[in-house]
Amino acid sequence: MKMEQATRQRITKNVILSLFIYILPIAAMFITFTITGQRPWLKKQPVKTQQTKSVNTKNNDGNGSND
Repeated sequence: MKMEQATRQRITKNVILSLFIYILPIAAMFITFTITGQRPWLKKQPVKTQQTKSVNTKNNDGNGSND
């Protein structure tokens, strides 16, 4: 089954437009990084310290009640 020329051109135009819309925010992000000089992927994450917190909801009386 052959596709009409107009249909083929419309599909091609829509594919190109969709790719442009997809790539536009990615390109804008890298252009912003280039202009500002930011390199967020080079920033070191602060080391998180593990906090010990009791998950026991019972009181400290030792009797097992939740009061």
